[in-house]
Amino acid sequence: MPRPLAAADLLTLSFVSGVQAAPDGGAAAWVVTDIVPGTEGAPPRYRSRVHLATDLKRRGGRAFTLGDYSDTAPRFSPDGTRLAFLRVSAPKTPPQLHVMPLTGGEPLRLTDHAAGVGTFAWAPSGRELVYATNADYKDEPGEKGLPRRITRRYWRGDGVGVLPTEPAQLHAVGARGGKPRRLTDLPEAPALVAFAPDGRSLWVTVPAGERPEGDHLTALLHVDLESGAFEERLAGLAGISTLAPSPDGRWLAYTANQVPSDLASEAGVWLLPTDGSGAPRLVSGASLTPPSAGGDARYGAYAATPAWSGDGATLLINVNHRGASGLSRLDVASGELTPLQGGRRVVTAFSAPAEDGPLVALFVAERPDAPGEVHALWSDGRETRLSGVNDAWRRRHELVDSEGPFPAGAGGAEYWLLRPARPRPDGAAVLQVHGGPHTNYGYGFSFEFQLLAARGYAVVFGNPRGSSSYGTAFATGFLGAYGTVDADDVMAFAEEGRARLGRPDAPVHLTGGSYGGFMTNWLVGHTDRFRSAVTQRSICNWTSMYGTSDIGPWFVERQLGGVAWGDVATLWRQSPLRLADKVVTPLLIVHSEEDHRCPIEQAEQLFSVLKRLGKAETEFLRVPGEGHDLSRSGRPDRRVARLLAIVDWFERHP
Repeated sequence: MPRPLAAADLLTLSFVSGVQAAPDGGAAAWVVTDIVPGTEGAPPRYRSRVHLATDLKRRGGRAFTLGDYSDTAPRFSPDGTRLAFLRVSAPKTPPQLHVMPLTGGEPLRLTDHAAGVGTFAWAPSGRELVYATNADYKDEPGEKGLPRRITRRYWRGDGVGVLPTEPAQLHAVGARGGKPRRLTDLPEAPALVAFAPDGRSLWVTVPAGERPEGDHLTALLHVDLESGAFEERLAGLAGISTLAPSPDGRWLAYTANQVPSDLASEAGVWLLPTDGSGAPRLVSGASLTPPSAGGDARYGAYAATPAWSGDGATLLINVNHRGASGLSRLDVASGELTPLQGGRRVVTAFSAPAEDGPLVALFVAERPDAPGEVHALWSDGRETRLSGVNDAWRRRHELVDSEGPFPAGAGGAEYWLLRPARPRPDGAAVLQVHGGPHTNYGYGFSFEFQLLAARGYAVVFGNPRGSSSYGTAFATGFLGAYGTVDADDVMAFAEEGRARLGRPDAPVHLTGGSYGGFMTNWLVGHTDRFRSAVTQRSICNWTSMYGTSDIGPWFVERQLGGVAWGDVATLWRQSPLRLADKVVTPLLIVHSEEDHRCPIEQAEQLFSVLKRLGKAETEFLRVPGEGHDLSRSGRPDRRVARLLAIVDWFERHP
């Protein structure tokens, strides 16, 4: 019989990512990440391996690589006979590029750079691979414990730490081995790389860097491979995440925000004529693609690069709408969208073969009661599930599906319920607020939600104004007014959700992370309706967040509508710390010490003030060695400790 989920069951969950289709559609590769149990003196850790399937009509696949640490980013060669991937072979070593024939054997290591390898791509000929690296760069002051001289405005990043003082460059190496050669002298490090079909040039994105608009915007470069010279084709792009040249080379499809310089707007698909004859045009309309649906059971890369049909008439894209996502065909001439999938699930990633045939795409999909697995979509509309790494895990545990969505409030917001199999005697519920704010809840899998349901809590979660997948107007309508209509929507979820559960007087607890942490801080300063609350990786003071966060200046200016030196009243009006003397709700503060997105000084301010005031029971769970993504990719034992602390806090305040 299935048993209720426990926090430690996270350690036996597998994570599927990095799905790739072979060019002819005859094989599939993906990455499976497991958690290796801790040993005496060593904590549990992740281990990623590439899996390969050559019979796509039935479930299966096998471990193609057997690395002890991390084998990721599989990429088929153009002729489909080899697989390139990145391998981390030992703790605290960088990833290196390897190639292995599909027939098996030992992988051939192609690189040995002190700084490791980042993004890479096969040349259309299959004879070379191009990749980004800082080559032999070392952070000498950091390694020697010496002072650093900082000259760049953006000098650190969450999950990365101190950024290199020299930008990575593109290099090429033969697919059979040999000495790599440097190709470029770019002003900033390349993020995305895609070959033109003729193999003579590359499309590359680089951050704006020290330009006045800041590094949240991106430039698109066209790089000549023979000379290394580059031409800037577009500048000031927000949220660019994929590049896809058309088969004939005439067009470049890319995904970026629908309002080119505005990261708060929804993302969409654009087309750029590659000969420079015209401006890019948005072809996907108001549809959100790629998806930004929330979930905490993903580890690795989840690509959603638009895929061209052989005749260049359509693109296969992944559309996120009202908490669900699935594949659609986009007619590039008319903009007409034809959904190929639907239902109560989230497609988190996909890959399509280069050749038209019976296989339309491979994709990873999850549901509220099922973590992600790999599937194949066929031209007749059928789907085949290819992976089953969590089948036994699901059979062992009691998982529940969600109900909803239900409308709430007057602004178009909606919410879902996860009803526990065995409710607590008092009918208690937990209200969850997502981060972003421009992400969305819906049909993704959340281990945390399932754990709370296993402990008898109903879980209420939804998409207040500011969330993605409801259109740009919905996402941006509250900017400069944090804590107004968005707070109204979240409170409507609490009240209407509690009534729908049939327990209008049941206690409700509150939690959220990042923007959800802001909202938790904000609400406990406005109401005592919540029995207890847990605020995670939160913001309490926008004036200090401006200068301490790795995204502070541009984020605060656009989202809150002010700067730290001239609009203090505007930022302070939207800062939860302003209301600290009103807080009486028991509050647990969870924050990671190496969080550069929402720096730990935010938690320290809130904790110090609440302890000084003494009106609310307050504790601080300070997590070492982690950044902003603790709940999704932190060290496994730290993730478990966080979950246990959240449940314990709620249970201590019945």
